[in-house]
Parts: sequence; structure tokens; C-alpha cells
Amino acid sequence: MIGCVARKPDIARGALEALLSRVFGPAVSFERTAEGVSTQVYRVFRGDEVFYLRIAEEPDDNLETDALVHHELRRRGVKVAEVIHVDPFDDGIGRSTMVTTAVAGAATEHPSAAVVEAAGADLAVINQLPVRGWGFVRRRGHGWPLEGAYRDHVSSLPSPWPGRLAELFDPAELAVIEDLLPEERAGPAVLNHGDFDLTQVFHDGGRYSGLIDFGEIRGAEPFFDLGHFALHHDAELAALLVGYQRVRPLSADHLRSIRRSAILLGCRQLWGWLAPPRNRAPSHPVVSYRTEQVKRQIHRRSVGNH
Repeated sequence: MIGCVARKPDIARGALEALLSRVFGPAVSFERTAEGVSTQVYRVFRGDEVFYLRIAEEPDDNLETDALVHHELRRRGVKVAEVIHVDPFDDGIGRSTMVTTAVAGAATEHPSAAVVEAAGADLAVINQLPVRGWGFVRRRGHGWPLEGAYRDHVSSLPSPWPGRLAELFDPAELAVIEDLLPEERAGPAVLNHGDFDLTQVFHDGGRYSGLIDFGEIRGAEPFFDLGHFALHHDAELAALLVGYQRVRPLSADHLRSIRRSAILLGCRQLWGWLAPPRNRAPSHPVVSYRTEQVKRQIHRRSVGNH
């Protein structure tokens, strides 16, 4: 429902075969995953083993940065895939490449509370790592500390305020949204998964097996991932926080901070859909769906509905 980006074309088969033969030898097969849109991802088969090949989104992106993130998270006990190959620039493909093992199992729409709790504990480890600057992590092959794309916080909300958001929210709701912005900018940036929801949480045989898809890692405020999760899966938020707080205890008013992050994230997505070049109408299904989610978060924050 939310997909708004054109799917990138496939990589030339010959270039993929040449790369994979260097990594695995000739006895492998592969297919492109259905999920990859802005990032080209391929599932690789070697006998009974499954691996994943990721191609950098941009020609100057160096996936050695992502490999370092995987290595560091695994060192800290987070369940993520193991990197078995990374190349800063593959001549045949023309971009950086990375091959990882597969995380066992799959994601489901309604995992058990125990699975969600375990994922919350891993997320808390991720959200404690510092990032120098805001925005998507700069993929330049550098180690720690990671660097965001911007030195300071950059808002993507309309200026002058409220722009076309006035077509979606009443004046009281707009006042709440505007008042939340200074809170978001008050603290330092930390590492965030960037697209954290239940589609990233894998379990196998009823047991949590790990997190996937770190293509959107970024420097953001500490509640960004929790806000993203609340926006999509509010019913599972309590279970996530049980595991999260085993690792990173939160203040008594943490739910207000989480809902603030959810509200601002939703508004930024709405503004992106309303503004050029998309220029979507308020009645568009994607816009109306996200608007109702944001309104629900505003209401719960204002009445203290946890």
C-alpha cells in the first residue's frame, strides 16, 4: 500500500554470475527478491544454503560501512546476518556489493509476544550506538563513529507551516504537531534501523531468529525506531517495550516521546506524498490511511492512552 518508489531494473545476469562465482564457485543459483525496490537484493542458493546479495543504491556508496555495522552488532549480541563478502566497488556491476548469510525463518503478521520482546531487546542495543550527525548514514567505508548525512537536524515538514497539511488536520491537531518539533531536536543522534516494523522481525519454529534489512540505517533521535513501530503496530508496542527496557530502561514518560516520534514521522511521509512531484490528493488511499494513523497517535498522546 505504501510503495511509492519505482523498482530498480535487474542487474545484468552475466555480471551477477561473475561476482557469485568469485565468492562461491560455479555451483550456485540466484533470484531477485520481491521485496527490494530502491535496493537490488538477490537470494542466492548453494545446495541447501541460502545467502543474500545486496547491491549499493548509489555508485559512490561503499557497503563496507554496512558490513562494519553488521560486525559490530553481532559483536554486541544482536541477531543479524553474518557478512561473508563485501567489495567497495565491483567492476562488473559498477557499484559496491555485499553478501550475507540468511536469517533463519520468516516474518509474520502476528508473531508471539516472546518474539516481539526479543526483537525489542536487540533494537535497544542498536539505538544506543552514537551517530555523528542526522540523516541516512554516509556509506564511505568508515568505521565508528558513523556519520549522518547532515551535521544538524533537517526538517522535511512544510515551510511556511502548515502547507497542505492544513487539508488533513484541524487547527488543534496542527498546533500539537508544531509544538513537537523542538522536542525532537533536543538530543543527540543515535543509530536507528530506519524501517523497523514486524516485516523486519524473523522467527523460526516459534523462536526469535533475528532482524533483517539495514538499508535505511540513519542518525536520528533515540525514539525514531520506536515511533515508526508504533505508527504501524501499536497493538504490539507494549511487548516490544518489555524487551527493549531489559536493555535500555526508559523514563516514565517514554510513551509520549514515542508517540511524538510517530506523529512527526507520519507527517513527514504525508508531506512527501502531498508535495511535488507526487501531488497526491487528501483522498488518496495512502494519504488517508496514514492521516488516520497520525490522528490516532495525537489522540493517544493527548489523553495519555498507553
